[in-house]
Amino acid sequence: MLKKGLSQHLIKDINIHRKIVRFAGLKKDDVVVEIGAGQGDLTLCLAEKAGSVYAIEYDTSFAPYLEEIEKIHPNVKVIYGDFLKITLKDFKDEKNIKLIGNIPYKITGPIIMKGIRERDVIDSMFLMVQKEIAQRVVSKPCRRTYNALSVNCQIFGKATVHFYIKPQAFIPPPKVESAFFSIKFYEEERYTEAGIIDFVKACFENKRKLLRHALTRYFGEERVEELYRWMGFPRTVRAEELEPYIFKEMFMFLREEE
Repeated sequence: MLKKGLSQHLIKDINIHRKIVRFAGLKKDDVVVEIGAGQGDLTLCLAEKAGSVYAIEYDTSFAPYLEEIEKIHPNVKVIYGDFLKITLKDFKDEKNIKLIGNIPYKITGPIIMKGIRERDVIDSMFLMVQKEIAQRVVSKPCRRTYNALSVNCQIFGKATVHFYIKPQAFIPPPKVESAFFSIKFYEEERYTEAGIIDFVKACFENKRKLLRHALTRYFGEERVEELYRWMGFPRTVRAEELEPYIFKEMFMFLREEE
C-alpha cells in the first residue's frame, strides 16, 4: 500500500526503466546509489548493468520485494533510511557514484542540493522530477524559470533534460508531468569551495530587485561598489540577467577581499 504522505509514485513500465539506465550509460564497474527503490523495478534494471547498486528506501513495507532482489543479485545492497541523512562517501568505491532515482517530489530541492554539496564523490546525477523543477535546472538567464537552483546546477556541471513523462505512466498518477534530467559534474568543479552555493542563494533572495540590494546586505556598500567596477556591471543589473559562471567570478572576487 503506497503512502500518500511519502509522495510515492511508482513507474511500472519497464521500458521507462531501461530508458533511464540507457541515458545513465551504466557499465559493469559503476557504483550506483538509487534514491527511493520502492518495489525495486528500477533496481532490477540497474543491477543488470552496474557493478554495485546501493538501493536506498525509507519505507520498510517494501522490504519483501527488495529482499528478493538482494537474493537474486548479489551486487545489490538495500539500505533502509532517509536519503537526506545518509553520507554518500560511505558508498564510494574506487569509482565515483552515479546517483539515480525516481525521487519523492516533495523533497526534490533538498535531494538535488545534497547531490551538489556532496559532488566530490559523485560523477553524475540522473533524476526523475516534476517537469517544472527540471525546467528550472536547465533554465537560461532572463527567463521566468531561472533562479538559484538553475545557477547552482549549471556552475558545477552540464545539466540536460532527456525526456518527459505523462502522469499516466505512474501508479498512482501524480498531478503534474514529470521529467528525467541529469547533471554530469565537471571534474574541475568537484572541489570548488562550498560557500558559493549559499552565495548564489543570497543573490536571488529578492529575484526581481536589483542585485546590489542583496549583496550590500552581506558585504557592505563599499565592497559591492568595488565588485561592480571590477565586473563592469551597470547599477541596474539583476541576478536573473547573469550567466551562471558570473556568479562564480563574483564569489571569488568577494572572497579574496575578505
